[in-house]
Amino acid sequence: MNRLRRATFCTFAILSLLACALTTPEQPSMLNLQLPTPTLAPLATPTPQSDVQVGRPLDRQVWILRDEVQNDRLMHSLSRLVGFGTRHVLSPVDRANYGIGAARDWLFQAFEAIRAAHPSKPIQVWTQPVWYTWQGQHVRSENVIAVLQGSDVGAGVYVVGAHYDSIGAPPTDGNAYAPGANDNGSGVAALLEIAQIMAGQPQRATLIFVAFTAEETGRQGSLAFVENYLQAHMPPIALRGMLNLDMLGSMRDANGRTDSRTLRLFSAAPNDSPSRQLARQVALAISTYTDEVLPVLQSSEDRIGRWGDQMSFSAAGYPAVRLIQSLEDHTRQHNGRDSLEAIDLDYLMRTTRAALTAVAVLSGGLAPPAAESLRLTAIPNGHQLVWAGVPQAVAYVVALRQTASLGYDMLLTVNSALLTWDQFMRYEAISIAAVDANGRFGGFSPEVKVRDLLR
Repeated sequence: MNRLRRATFCTFAILSLLACALTTPEQPSMLNLQLPTPTLAPLATPTPQSDVQVGRPLDRQVWILRDEVQNDRLMHSLSRLVGFGTRHVLSPVDRANYGIGAARDWLFQAFEAIRAAHPSKPIQVWTQPVWYTWQGQHVRSENVIAVLQGSDVGAGVYVVGAHYDSIGAPPTDGNAYAPGANDNGSGVAALLEIAQIMAGQPQRATLIFVAFTAEETGRQGSLAFVENYLQAHMPPIALRGMLNLDMLGSMRDANGRTDSRTLRLFSAAPNDSPSRQLARQVALAISTYTDEVLPVLQSSEDRIGRWGDQMSFSAAGYPAVRLIQSLEDHTRQHNGRDSLEAIDLDYLMRTTRAALTAVAVLSGGLAPPAAESLRLTAIPNGHQLVWAGVPQAVAYVVALRQTASLGYDMLLTVNSALLTWDQFMRYEAISIAAVDANGRFGGFSPEVKVRDLLR
């Protein structure tokens, strides 16, 4: 921890110079976020099978992006958040350097600094008010939001979220010391780092970065975002997925055990739910570009008796996944011991790079083929799968999964919208991703049951 204390927090210094009092803009309308009705290309004419490769393609630009994660920026964000003393929803909202209001203002400034650094890119920053009653008290708090507009409407919308509120002991005391370094300063630090890096990159999909309030008191912040923003649009915003970054900074439990590689991915059941399908895609993206973190899919939406903001999205029908560290020290949660001493910077660096990888793959890749375009036909000695091609695609990744598998069991890469194979019937479900000229695969089409495709 001495090494952490000696870190020089020079990046983001400009944020300290900004005024604490903010004039919050009105919540803006979204910019062309609705997905258009797809125009399907003609199905491929069955021909002899071209080259098929087992595995997946790679885009070297994703590796380059991963290297942009900086430990001094992560620790600067953590130090600022911890320095507010508490971020409890009942803490002061009008003090410059203490309480949830100060944290809200600093986060707004951080997003504004990202926007100012990229004047040619359409970036919007605002806060969303959240009103609710908790423990007999009326609460007014705010989500802090930044939108990075994508270049391709057809690529959809992804939300990357992390809650910035904290809670201490007793939980109803808004002034109890609640530094919230790991829960969830670590997730917010990763959120800001990913937003800063992605703001400098072209991406096809629109990215919405949200620092949620009121997770600790019952997810009121993320519920308000879903109900009063996503679903309040007419028609509602067609969200491709939500990644929740919640507790990424420690690899130790209360007994001193460590797990320096595992990153758990929680998603709502059943195994073919939209959220579980998104979790598979996140795990695939991470494992494709790194072996420094091992993404491990979980069979539940969260830990027993616990919750996270991803649940607000999956309950509304949106695909959502929680990324969380390997082990937990419950003696350092929801109390004054959740301090910087709980953070392992190297582990936080690696989990942040893993999350960035997933965001870059999902937002930077081409939209997938339309699931309804898939056709499977029996031919001598096997079956032939065809689908509607995707403009600009130079190849496709075909993912196959057996019934009981949490992850994909087989990945095949083909250079046309057609696959002739004799093993389809060994699997339950198929989904397909398009590959662009740089070798980046994007999100996958919704899974389709193999036997349902037979014509």
